[in-house]
Amino acid sequence: MKLSIIIPHHNGKKLLHDCLQSIYDNISIDNFEIIVVDNLSTDNSADEAKSNFPSIILLKSEKNLGYSGGCNLGAKNAAGEYVIFLNNDTLHTKKWIEELVNFLDNNPHAGAAQPKILNAINKDTFDYAGGAGGYIDKYCFPFVRGRLFNTLEKDLKQYDNAKKIFWASGAAFIIRNELLKELEYFDNIYFAYMEEIDLCWRLQALGWGIWNVPSSVVYHYGKQTIKENSFKSHYLNHRNSWILFLKNSAFFEKGALIIKRFILDQMAAVYSILTLDFNRLLAILFSHLWLIYNFRVLLSIRNKNKLRYQSLDLIYNGSIAMDYFFKRKKYFNQIFE
Repeated sequence: MKLSIIIPHHNGKKLLHDCLQSIYDNISIDNFEIIVVDNLSTDNSADEAKSNFPSIILLKSEKNLGYSGGCNLGAKNAAGEYVIFLNNDTLHTKKWIEELVNFLDNNPHAGAAQPKILNAINKDTFDYAGGAGGYIDKYCFPFVRGRLFNTLEKDLKQYDNAKKIFWASGAAFIIRNELLKELEYFDNIYFAYMEEIDLCWRLQALGWGIWNVPSSVVYHYGKQTIKENSFKSHYLNHRNSWILFLKNSAFFEKGALIIKRFILDQMAAVYSILTLDFNRLLAILFSHLWLIYNFRVLLSIRNKNKLRYQSLDLIYNGSIAMDYFFKRKKYFNQIFE
């Protein structure tokens, strides 16, 4: 089989229905399967989807495995040469899947690729979760072509060149199934947010490239399962950024990098107080408490990750937070291009 499309799902009948309908309306290849992994939905949405789209494979988990665990359950049952991971809150365009498949077929050095991801509501604007491909700074703060923090760029075709990127968005990306198996899938410790960055980091350490393919276009609503600016979203983002940092960073400048990263978090906490964003403030505090409590677990994860010794070119050697908030660099091309 050529392709497996894996959709982790937790509640939202209309989202899942519209996503599946959009796939079938826009795909032209025959040799594929769709696997929906239901993360303990309570609204009967997965069963209803199976009734409406009987050709899908429905896998049900007895607990909510999150994005990482749900994707892993689907991937371990996938028969395709290639695997597409896809959020249930996406809508699609003609041949977006074929463009990704053809790119991997024609570029044997590429291990994974993502489409251009635009916002499903403001369709002329890059989406927060993926844009035209992801990057990261040395403190493990992610950013994308088309979005720095909350500044979203209009799509004026300024990023319509296929380009090597650091990470592909979990909203929609394709990867070779053999590489998933070699990497032993997503790390379940993340639950949601940044697990795709971790996977892409390890993929590059094996020598594979990750690319943005702008001829492939997907629209993404975003923040449908975990709501925007909630305590949970802030907590997982801050906690998981630290996990990513401690697990994968090749060096810590004899501890100085860790101290600088902690200072950046304190600056974020002060900013949260000034803006009365108490969800973010509490999230930073609780993420630090989690890190302290689980320090030995993190140390074990780092020691087991032999790929961390690889030095990667696409990590930005500055601080994207300092550039954005203090140097007033609001657009990606002020950083990288």
